[in-house]
Amino acid sequence: MSFARRMMRPTGAVLLILVLAFMFQCVCLAEDADPVNVTIQVTPDSLTGPGEVNVSLRVSNPTGEDMISPVTLLDPNGNVVASFGDGGSYILKSGDSRSWEGKWNVTQAQLDAGAVVYTLSYYVEDTDGSLVALSKQASARISFTGERMALSVNRSITPEVVRSSGTATVKYELYNSGNVALTDIRVQEHISKTAKTVKSLGAGERATVEFTSRIGNADLVSNATITYKASGSTKTEKITVEDAAIPLAKPDLKLELSSPTTGVNVGEAATLVITFTNSGNVTYSNVTVKEATKGEIITNLSIPAGATVTETKDFILMEPTTFKVTATLPDNTGETKTMTSKELSIGVFDPEKQLLLTLNLTSDQESVSAVPADVRFHLTVTNNSNIKAEKIAITHGSTAIYTIASLEPGGSVVLDRDVRISQTGQFRFTATLKDSMSNTVTFESNTLRIGLSRATAQPTVVPVVTVAPPVLVTAVPSDALLGQGRSALMTAVMVLGALFALVLVLFIVSTAVRLYKKGKSNAAFDHLELAERRDYTEAPEDEDYDEDGEEEPERKEDDFPARPARPELPHERVLNQAEEEAKKAAAEAQDFPEAEDEGGFRVSRSSVQEEKKPVVQEPEKAAEPKDSAPELKESAAEPKESAAEPTQPRRHRRSARREDDE
Repeated sequence: MSFARRMMRPTGAVLLILVLAFMFQCVCLAEDADPVNVTIQVTPDSLTGPGEVNVSLRVSNPTGEDMISPVTLLDPNGNVVASFGDGGSYILKSGDSRSWEGKWNVTQAQLDAGAVVYTLSYYVEDTDGSLVALSKQASARISFTGERMALSVNRSITPEVVRSSGTATVKYELYNSGNVALTDIRVQEHISKTAKTVKSLGAGERATVEFTSRIGNADLVSNATITYKASGSTKTEKITVEDAAIPLAKPDLKLELSSPTTGVNVGEAATLVITFTNSGNVTYSNVTVKEATKGEIITNLSIPAGATVTETKDFILMEPTTFKVTATLPDNTGETKTMTSKELSIGVFDPEKQLLLTLNLTSDQESVSAVPADVRFHLTVTNNSNIKAEKIAITHGSTAIYTIASLEPGGSVVLDRDVRISQTGQFRFTATLKDSMSNTVTFESNTLRIGLSRATAQPTVVPVVTVAPPVLVTAVPSDALLGQGRSALMTAVMVLGALFALVLVLFIVSTAVRLYKKGKSNAAFDHLELAERRDYTEAPEDEDYDEDGEEEPERKEDDFPARPARPELPHERVLNQAEEEAKKAAAEAQDFPEAEDEGGFRVSRSSVQEEKKPVVQEPEKAAEPKDSAPELKESAAEPKESAAEPTQPRRHRRSARREDDE
């Protein structure tokens, strides 16, 4: 890069000279071929203020050739003067001339400039026949003789960037560009609370005022308001200076020393790369770089803010060298800093002592049928250099395999290693050792690829197709879990079937028993024949009235048969119960004829029940009341009266029967 910069400077100078020579030649050719000559005059040639002047202009062609294009006249504002020639244009013949007179209103800016300028525009033919556009100015001097009050202000800020706790200086240069003296010039700067004053400033004079401020941890802003008066005038003029930032310095510069190689052969050039990375807002200029042993190697270097600058230097090395550079860094904060890089060592090799190892890698198989798999690697390490190689570390990636203590020139070592690989792919071994300059050098083996191949069955010489008997074919369950589930399901179905059969047998037996008991019950008990009313718990409302509508007398306790005083024995109870049922049946048949009224009860014995009722031999009756037989006779003789006057209410009779049954 430094070579390129050295070459660019003379090349640029040569190109600049050629361009200037070409431009000068073109100007000379244009002047030789320029056919227009112009003179101008204004009257009056001085004014005390803006006003009108008379302008006289004459254009001529002093050459011996006619112009092929017209000349156009433009006023000081750049507009075409229509009264000149034909609509502002006129073709000049050889030796011809054209005059024009007119008026023009001079402005204050033209008075300040001191001239009124008209312009002529036209085309000329070049030596090769092409047209070239030319223009010529006609300038008439005019002076301003009146009073003109003007103040020019120039602001400068130093330093451009201020470090923390540093001081910023703002300077204002005041220049009286008018023709009258100025008084009471007052400058108020934003960074200062105190205004600065200039009492008077004559025409063409200059004055300077300064303001300083200490910066903290934030940027400053500069602006100003300037007031002044003309000498002898009470009118105050005002100038406002716009904002300008005074940034807080935030330096961030890094210096790095590097080289594309760690070593070279004896007599070869080593390249140093010096890199400046400026991430801050401070600009460094006129930077010099010195090397500890080589002296000053870079001068007049600029490092702008936010830029990265790289410089290279080449050095011929005959022996190993350690480099370190120091940079002197003047910056735009007004300070100069220094920065030193880290050391960089570059080795120098003797070709006769250069190490050279070769590694040849093979394996006992090129592919495996499955992973992980056991593979035997054969690594042959050969020393092809002229010196002995020592402490050769053999690695595969980050895994250490073996360390060879030493290997003589031309010697070889074969390493056999059985390893288990977890995946297929590319395998490569590395040898690492130190050379004679204590530099670490590495050598890699060839890349060995081990693939994955599925094992295939070896074909038979004569394949014989045999169809197995169907009885010998057994379907292999696709899923052992499904087979176990199906077996458990069949067992559950069998158990449920057995339980269902047992429940069905029990149901049939229980049904037969209930039917048998029901038949026996039907044969042993009387049945009530249902009338229209089936309320067995309460008697109807008219139940206590006889056929004539009279209320039946209430039966007393004495009317019921008396119970024996002692407890009955089981066999006596059965006999007494049968006797009592016979008596009650006969009494009910005689005492209660069928009722003709609706809602009454009718008690009767079915013929079937009478046939099935067992015949009970009545024992000899015990002593009964004397009036019992006459009562029965009376009842038989007078059935209507007995029906009308029952001995007890019907509900009492039903309850008494239940008690007797019990």
